[in-house]
Amino acid sequence: MNRLKSERGSSTVLISLFLLSLVIFAVVSIVTSAQELKLARRNAETNKVYYTLDAEGKRFLYKVKSAVKESLNSMDNDPESFFSILESNLGSDVIIRKDPDGLKVIIERTIILTVDSYNRHLEVKIEVSQPNDESRINDICSVIEWRLWNEPFEYKNTIDLWEGNP
Repeated sequence: MNRLKSERGSSTVLISLFLLSLVIFAVVSIVTSAQELKLARRNAETNKVYYTLDAEGKRFLYKVKSAVKESLNSMDNDPESFFSILESNLGSDVIIRKDPDGLKVIIERTIILTVDSYNRHLEVKIEVSQPNDESRINDICSVIEWRLWNEPFEYKNTIDLWEGNP
């Protein structure tokens, strides 16, 4: 008896399995690259917010140092009037806490940036000590706190179920 052999089917099956595996790997690579793009965008947004807050903090530090410089120039060898002149130069958007000894003040400011319905905060505290005759601005001002933090996340504990009424 002669057996009938067909050798066309096995090569077709191998080619179709090879094409199927290529399609699966292509889909996996597209999904992976889309997830990496999403992660890169989220990372870029986080860095943008961080550097925006950092720039605002540096502007505040520059504002305090320029107010200290103006106070040094206008105190006329009266160190007691330095802090009152400094307070008037800074304005009302900062919190000023005086040391009980009267030798230092701590200037505080919280900068808030709202991103996607949640807040990010930067707290800056600068200590300004009373100057003497040879004081420089960097000797008088020192940053004692530069803290970036996020507002605590709160879960919604309510379950929104449809009651059946239109």
